[in-house]
Amino acid sequence: MKIACLLITHLAMKSEFTRFPELQNRPVIITQSHGSRQTVLDRSQEANGVTEGMSVQEALSCCKSATLLEADHPYYEETFNSMLDSVGQRSPEIERGPLGCAYIGIDGLEMMYGGEARLITSLIHAIPNNFTPRLGLASGKFPAYIAAISTKGGQATKVPNDIAAFLKRFSIDLLPLSWNDKVRLHNFSIHTLGDLSNLSLGAVQAQFGSLGKIAWELSRGIDTSPLIPKPKEESIKEALTFPSPVITQEAILAAVEILITRAFLRPEVRGKNIRGITLKSNVIRHPTWQKQFTFKDPTPDVKKAYKIIKTTFENIKIPGPFEDITLSISGLSGDSGIQTSLFTDIRKRAQLREMMNLLESQLGHKPPIYQVKDIEPWSRTPERRQVLTTFEP
Repeated sequence: MKIACLLITHLAMKSEFTRFPELQNRPVIITQSHGSRQTVLDRSQEANGVTEGMSVQEALSCCKSATLLEADHPYYEETFNSMLDSVGQRSPEIERGPLGCAYIGIDGLEMMYGGEARLITSLIHAIPNNFTPRLGLASGKFPAYIAAISTKGGQATKVPNDIAAFLKRFSIDLLPLSWNDKVRLHNFSIHTLGDLSNLSLGAVQAQFGSLGKIAWELSRGIDTSPLIPKPKEESIKEALTFPSPVITQEAILAAVEILITRAFLRPEVRGKNIRGITLKSNVIRHPTWQKQFTFKDPTPDVKKAYKIIKTTFENIKIPGPFEDITLSISGLSGDSGIQTSLFTDIRKRAQLREMMNLLESQLGHKPPIYQVKDIEPWSRTPERRQVLTTFEP
């Protein structure tokens, strides 16, 4: 098996430079929130002393002149997915990793491109030059990843036949282990992959169990984990640009109703159930806004889908003026619908179930509705005759 690891470092920062070229050659910090705590997601090269994961307060003490940007995760994801679509035209086997990292199956492609060198060039050219992609080639995912890390932007590195010798100088911090396990390895004076590979498998397993065995094998370049390409999901998109930015829920919902009606009328959707709808919008002076609606029961009914979105929207805070709105439908299935029952009581239960689903969508949790059930109706003790339970229609 031949695998290429595509690695784009600082993808978030490079994405921001693409849409805001004036930020280049300046200290810039991209921040993200974890509850009330703000940390650094990415930073420009000029932001001296700042590292990813650092608190924003600490980062500003290191680089007081830095420009702060709020992380725009939907924009970064869309940018990376667009790149993977381009790579997918070269190879159909792509396993998506974390943001900026992907594994590509390249078995048999050299002949199509007239040699390995041309194949590598084609893969690198699938990514815009300003993102300076790195490529690592090996027989397994982990050594290919290490090769990608060790190469320069816009270039490729192929792991030699002696994989263990190539890996031995790299830090054990690159292993897929927990932070605590890495600290324990360092405490045992095991700092590099070479230090780990020189130990016996039994000694490593005795301290770290099954994860220790995996880490020991990886340190020797043994990685038999298969490439698992993500199946491409059929996605239907409809978009609308507002003549002037809007901020009222009424105007936004009117646009959503137009888009969802358009989408349901398309031949690819007509008569099929849908499981989810995603709304996305560019917001003035704010990161991209995105909200996903997942239906508990897939539906082919446009009115029902819109009703769920409208009900949920009442509790959504609009971050700022919407410039446009894009609606994406995912999770299409061929089922034409759910057959309604001929019996009145079952139809009523179906209506109750729909009402409960709407309430759950609106509240964000199961509604506090209960029912009384008979347990021991013959009991002389009133408390034992019935019990209050969560209502399940």
